[in-house]
Amino acid sequence: MRTRRGSRTKLLALALAPGAVVGCAVTFAPGDYAGGAVDAGAVDALAAPDVVAGDAGVAPDGAPAAGRRLLVIAGEKDGPETATNDVWLASIDDDGDIGPFEVLPPGLFRGAPVTASVASGRLFVAMRALGRSVEHVAIAAGVLTSAWQGQAIEQPPFGGYGQVFSGSSLLALGGGGEVMTDDGGTQFVWDDTIRVARFEDGGFGALEPSPTRLPLGIQGMTMVPYAGFVYLFGGDSAAGDQRSRVYVARLDPTAGVGELEETTRVVNPATSQPHTPSSPILCAGEGRFVIAGGTSSDIVLSSTIDGADGSLGPWRAVTKLPGALRAAGCVIYDDTVHLVGGFGVTSRTDRIIRARFAADGTLGEWELSSGEKLPGPRSGVIALTF
Repeated sequence: MRTRRGSRTKLLALALAPGAVVGCAVTFAPGDYAGGAVDAGAVDALAAPDVVAGDAGVAPDGAPAAGRRLLVIAGEKDGPETATNDVWLASIDDDGDIGPFEVLPPGLFRGAPVTASVASGRLFVAMRALGRSVEHVAIAAGVLTSAWQGQAIEQPPFGGYGQVFSGSSLLALGGGGEVMTDDGGTQFVWDDTIRVARFEDGGFGALEPSPTRLPLGIQGMTMVPYAGFVYLFGGDSAAGDQRSRVYVARLDPTAGVGELEETTRVVNPATSQPHTPSSPILCAGEGRFVIAGGTSSDIVLSSTIDGADGSLGPWRAVTKLPGALRAAGCVIYDDTVHLVGGFGVTSRTDRIIRARFAADGTLGEWELSSGEKLPGPRSGVIALTF
């Protein structure tokens, strides 16, 4: 991928300028990774930026890792009624620039998508709608080839569970909540159960417990699948240091997921302190793992992925975001990480920003994609490339 480095800062400043004070915060060079106060003007200008996860929006396992089309599924917009169900498709040229977006038939359910998968010739999207739901559509070579179908599906007994697809099966992992005690009081229960809803005969069945369990009860985690593995980051548990832990497991067609093992603790190398952002954007692709942004965070850390066992290497602080960002879609292709839409400190953005990894693992400056922007400001985004 070729970049127009000489004009990137000028392009970004001009594009972000309306309605906001940009100032010197548009210089996105590596160097300061401690975080701290974020320049609100730069954030408002950039974005309206602000995943999934969970949740955030991430490139699902099973989708081709690189290609020349970008599919965007977006569930939140500005306005009095924030829920939406947009589906957009754009081409990507040899420079990595994105062309005009084509508006595709919207999904059935309105609301933020949580996780997605391409399996058995279908695109599956799990939604926070009607409690818990899944919509799916036939897909071939990145093109939707049927009408959307979907259903509300069974919810686990506790809230705060994580969700991820294993092929066409949707997993619910962990959670927690108050339960009544024999003396009429309540106590909090951390759930370590993994439950599977299987896609059979055109629909999803009831939840079944998996023979595998979480290492301990966890709720509020962020998850991302990649290359036959799934990664679970952070959340809350009875363990006080849960928020910095990363677990990895193989996706399994029978059990849903294999045994989850801790692969690393996330530490910001600049401060030697645990890195525990709220609602971070997780992204994996081309052998790299990225934790970007989060609520009130502009920090970006990266690691390498061992393709044999899925383990992560040492953490590296790379170029910070222009401002805090969460709920953005993320894809990595041609050694470049792209963040699509999202929510910043105060508002959503229609921008797509990118930065390229060098061979030594350093990350270049963040720049606006010099192609199209999204048709409208969106958060709760899942992005896939084909």
